Amino acid sequence: MLLLAVCLLPTSQAASPKLKHKSAAQAPSADEIELRFFPLPQQRHHIHSVMAMKMDMRLEPSEGMSEEERAKVAQAMQAAKMPLTMRSEFDQQMTTTAVDKQGNFQLLLRGTSLPMEVSNALGERVGPPSTPMDIKIDARLNQKTGSYQAMKLAGLDAAASGMSEGLLNQLLNGMRALEGRRLKVGESAEMPLDMALPIPKTPGMNMTMLGRYTLLKVQDGVADFDVGVTMNMSLSPDAATAAVEVSNESAPASEPTPSMNAAGKGQGRMSLRLADRLVLNQQMEMSMKMQMSAAGKPPVQMVLDMNLAATGKNLKR
Repeated sequence: MLLLAVCLLPTSQAASPKLKHKSAAQAPSADEIELRFFPLPQQRHHIHSVMAMKMDMRLEPSEGMSEEERAKVAQAMQAAKMPLTMRSEFDQQMTTTAVDKQGNFQLLLRGTSLPMEVSNALGERVGPPSTPMDIKIDARLNQKTGSYQAMKLAGLDAAASGMSEGLLNQLLNGMRALEGRRLKVGESAEMPLDMALPIPKTPGMNMTMLGRYTLLKVQDGVADFDVGVTMNMSLSPDAATAAVEVSNESAPASEPTPSMNAAGKGQGRMSLRLADRLVLNQQMEMSMKMQMSAAGKPPVQMVLDMNLAATGKNLKR
């Protein structure tokens, strides 16, 4: 999907980034750049991205369980054949047209998402076979205002159109909170972010994520950044249950919502060519630990390790 193409370029929550300075012993140099990520007219970029994940999940016998219940937990873990490994690839080509007098130009995005391959600890494929999915997005952009509008494509149903518009928002809003900021070598810019994780958001869930971009150097028109991510997430069963009851009072009673706590950290690098605003290379490694528990069920411990990488090139050069 497009989320893989941009990897960990976050979706801004419209917050102002906070600049953090190094100590006097690490004073920034005179090198300074202006951060710009909005696409330029008359460009043709190709981006290839790969995401690899490993998920290890364990059911822990809870206090008071009988020997029979403990045996069932052990049997379930054996059948799961953990850890699971997942891998997916995405290719995209973004083309922009010439700009008119009003500053308008068109963006055409064409991509192919290879199906995610899932294997268990024995190397066996897990899940039904899937086929590659083609992504087609057209949009009208304005260079003067930085605004954009998705264009309807013939043959797309409402669901596909909605998905395309969501992917477009992810692409063009990725670094909006940093757009136009000036940054010197050694300085960092922080902002809240919302990243695509393989965990659906539910009522009662609180999530805080922070991205930090530190400018390491500027050489030959390419800016190199250190990228750091921290994440904390929790789910309150009481809040989630109350939200469901309010939204649908007539709904039948369901199983108790589990409580959940998770924390993760990520570290990576990004190289941005300033002239054509192209991310030449991007890499991020992230690890997250999660604990879940629900009344009458064994506690769940999960560890998720992710590695995301992307490379870009300008096809017009």
